[in-house]
Amino acid sequence: MGNDASERPGIWGSEEPAPQDDLSRAAGSGDSGRIEAATAAGPLDDPPAGSSAAPGAPVRHRFGRRPGKPRGVASKLELPILVVVAVAIAILLKTFVLQPFYIPSQSMENTLYGCPGCSGDRILVFKPVYRVRDPHPGDIVVFKAPQDWNEGGGQSLSSNPVIHGLQWFGQLVGVVPPSEKDLVKRVIAVGGQTVQCCDNNGNVQISDNGAAGPWRSLNEPYIFEPSPWTRSTTPGSKAPGDTRSFGPVTIPAGRLWVMGDHRSDSADSRYHCGNGGVGAGCDPTQSTVAVSDVIGKAVVIAWPPSRWRTLGTPQTFTALGEPGLAASMNSPAPAAALFVGWLAWTRRRRGRRRR
Repeated sequence: MGNDASERPGIWGSEEPAPQDDLSRAAGSGDSGRIEAATAAGPLDDPPAGSSAAPGAPVRHRFGRRPGKPRGVASKLELPILVVVAVAIAILLKTFVLQPFYIPSQSMENTLYGCPGCSGDRILVFKPVYRVRDPHPGDIVVFKAPQDWNEGGGQSLSSNPVIHGLQWFGQLVGVVPPSEKDLVKRVIAVGGQTVQCCDNNGNVQISDNGAAGPWRSLNEPYIFEPSPWTRSTTPGSKAPGDTRSFGPVTIPAGRLWVMGDHRSDSADSRYHCGNGGVGAGCDPTQSTVAVSDVIGKAVVIAWPPSRWRTLGTPQTFTALGEPGLAASMNSPAPAAALFVGWLAWTRRRRGRRRR
């Protein structure tokens, strides 16, 4: 019969209908809208030689390009470009944002591990913070050692040119310790403050008004193995065997008094006062660190994983507030001015809400 599908000629003029997929059915339907939709879905090419599909039938290649077509130059350069970009990002981060440091000594035990024979902590130091403010008491800072501070540190580069180049590159991206001698300590007092040791319990004291006081004693539970101390019976002198006492020392502007948490094994500001560093015997410049030599604030222990934790400011320093604030609050005038300002701001804010 004329309507029998088996007697109908195929699309391509043959007696047998050609296999059709959705795309070929769209091409043979005469529906221009469906053909446009099919061709818009992806690149179409002629069928490869030897294919059973008729000439002109649209064929979609799996990867969107003709078989055997060589890869472009951009594809070959993709991996090297990614490597260069990754190295550039690492250098920028290390130079301006975060820099890793290795703890080589035990002067900050047990806050930071660096004991002989063990794997020292790796810390991350945040640099931008001291571009907007100066270091505060309680901060753990990494700084370039003053010239006359002889505590060990620094990475010596090999004389072998190849190894030397690899070490240099490692320092550039921050995976090899730097050659310069960098130290890590805790800030105890800043420029303008006066520091001394000790009160009747052997604690360090800080004053915002010079040696006349008033003095605030620091409770430092993080100290590991404090230095030997015996209360002196003679003012201005040390008792026999006392290596803890020092000062009073007024810190010059732009400098920091720093100490290690392992007080009995740290070549810090107290150490550089000298054994007789009581009263005028302590040089306020030789025993302190310039703020300009500070590299950044230690914010986290990054390695090993068992030691992961942040490095915040101890409560003993946060309770004291900003340098100079506690002393200024002893005067009624600044305190009253602050209260009046706060009251006016509160009333103004309430008035805006009512509107």
